[in-house]
Amino acid sequence: MSIWLLSAALLGAPEPGAWKPAEAPPPTPWALAGARGWRLCQEAERQARAVRDGEGPRGSALEGDEGLWRRRAEQCPHAVEVLTLAAQSEIIGASELFSRIDVDEDDEFGSPTPRLSIDDAMAQYRARVEQALEWLDAALAESGRRGERPPRQALYFRAYALTALGRVEPAREAIEAVIVAQDVERWRSERMAALVELFAGDVRAALRRAQRGVVDAPPEDRPISRYIRALVLDRAGAPDVARAELVALRDPTTQFARSAMESVLPFHERLFFRALDHQANGERSPALRLWKAYLARPEPAEPERVLARRHLDELTPSPAPVGGP
Repeated sequence: MSIWLLSAALLGAPEPGAWKPAEAPPPTPWALAGARGWRLCQEAERQARAVRDGEGPRGSALEGDEGLWRRRAEQCPHAVEVLTLAAQSEIIGASELFSRIDVDEDDEFGSPTPRLSIDDAMAQYRARVEQALEWLDAALAESGRRGERPPRQALYFRAYALTALGRVEPAREAIEAVIVAQDVERWRSERMAALVELFAGDVRAALRRAQRGVVDAPPEDRPISRYIRALVLDRAGAPDVARAELVALRDPTTQFARSAMESVLPFHERLFFRALDHQANGERSPALRLWKAYLARPEPAEPERVLARRHLDELTPSPAPVGGP
């Protein structure tokens, strides 16, 4: 840096009439060392990288203080690791809004937090995931400006956000970018791609990719893939197979997997999936409420409505015969 400044000082005077005000020189290392904002962002970047590499306090970073990385992203808009972790944290935090929806006067989810209407929860959810998408786009743009590889999993979480928002074609393109860049393991890309193909109406492609997501996943991650495959199977016209899979998965050790799977679904699709899971496990009352809530939404297409009504009819008892046998 000092050599550059010395060279600039030794340059000759410009030609008469060609003079322009000199641009401010870049800050020296000493100036940077004394810049409080710069030092704070460098430290935030270091901490974010440690958390994302599994070396930092994951629980406190992603769960203990929900707004921590949101604030840091606003303070350090060019710190790519901070932006990526803030987006990841926002997606996880937004996913928890589903547990607060007020489907009925009964507290189906057992949450002590204030209840939300489905409309309010969906609006908050969409706003937060869209904010996460903005941060990821900013991180990718900054990496490109620097000529650096994007932060690890930034492409993946961008596809995650687009899938959760129900933006099918952009999500499909984003997942292909994840596969090309090998941003995550292929089975993770495949099982997310299965959901996107399902929402696009290509059930054959969804089945193929969902199966690959199950077969190739390691044992500890396979329950998430199996939940995705169960949803695809139900939509593909194999409700009995889907039901058997959901019953087999209903175990205290797999409940995290169900929540993780739901976090990538558009909000109205969560109503469908949760209703399906309750019905498969013989929980009639919550299933009824969730099917009715799903059918009251404007988002489902007609084929999905037909399937939901069919499931709902299975829960509705037939009227008693009149006049006896």
